Amino acid sequence: MTDLISVLAAAVFLVFGVDRLVRSRAAEADPAQRYLAGLAGCMGTAMLFNAPAVVGTLSGEAGLDTPVLLITHELKTAGLGFLVLVGLAVKSPPPGPRSVRRQIALNGAVLIASAALFGVADIAMVDDELTVPDGHRWALAGYNVLFALYGCWCLLVLTRELARHARRMSPGPLRAGLRLMVLSAVFGAVWTLWALADVPADLREGRQGVGEDAVSASLSVITAVLATAGASASLLEGPLGTPVRRLRAFRRFRALEPLWSALHAQLPQIALDESAAARRPGLRGAEFALYRRVIEIRDGYLALRPYFDAGVPGWTSQTADLARDRRAVLEAAMIAAALENLRAGQRQDGVRRERDAVHVPSVVVGTVESESEWLVGVCAAFTSSPVVARVRSRVRSARAG
Repeated sequence: MTDLISVLAAAVFLVFGVDRLVRSRAAEADPAQRYLAGLAGCMGTAMLFNAPAVVGTLSGEAGLDTPVLLITHELKTAGLGFLVLVGLAVKSPPPGPRSVRRQIALNGAVLIASAALFGVADIAMVDDELTVPDGHRWALAGYNVLFALYGCWCLLVLTRELARHARRMSPGPLRAGLRLMVLSAVFGAVWTLWALADVPADLREGRQGVGEDAVSASLSVITAVLATAGASASLLEGPLGTPVRRLRAFRRFRALEPLWSALHAQLPQIALDESAAARRPGLRGAEFALYRRVIEIRDGYLALRPYFDAGVPGWTSQTADLARDRRAVLEAAMIAAALENLRAGQRQDGVRRERDAVHVPSVVVGTVESESEWLVGVCAAFTSSPVVARVRSRVRSARAG
């Protein structure tokens, strides 16, 4: 079973590496694609050599087992160096050539140090295990510790840059892909740290098994699948992503129902289509229905402008709220107060003084996905925020008084 898992993970990495290599040859290719190809090629080849069946076959060949073990380890270390280069490639603003050269030099130094520790350890293969003389156990332990710590540092650099890049992107498949890559890096860190499990046996017995155990092999598969899915997320922008986009649009359409209904009840003219099909679209028409719903909500905002209350920003700033996005709470409070003023027939444009600051609803620049995501947050605050409920009650009380 471990053989199958190891070979499967290696195959995923190698196929992915070939795909990235082909893409990297396109005109003006992103350098991150070349680094991803290098990463996948190194890790896939290393995992293939490290599969128990391959290790068992090579152990029977005199003089091959120890060099193959060193080559496998060096390939993994080189692959970790490519992770940092990927992180540098997505950094904004991009670093200069000096940063890339510095990372290449650091990776080379770690490769040399690993090979030196391997040589000092005087490793020999005995019955599918590597063993070292009693006085050289520290070198074997250092060999594993260096790999684990350097690998975790590389993954930390990559995770930080990918997370920053994902936060700057608009909602969509590419941002989802980056988040999958971040998750892959997290599992990769756990996989890399698993090398430390061999350190106690290195120091105590001067021996450790070769090849991937079940835990390591499983972590490698998860890492490979998440990395491949994340880096291939651009496919979701094409026909393959149509079902996902339709489902997401349908869910957002439904999520905007409370806000839209509140606006439509007071401003029925915002509805572009009053048919039952428009109110209950299927998955096939969900994307167009969401686009229309966003337009209708924004039309409602425009119609409410004369009823915006200048006191709302002050009322919300004085009230604590646990909502993550206070701007969404403020916008929801402005809409709730304006609807109450409209219901009471109390326009505010003639009452406001020039110095009164009226909050203007946020304008989301980008795609319908970006706009709808923002409005879903506003709708959530509109229906559930205690701040919005208090603002609504305050305006009602003022009108009643």
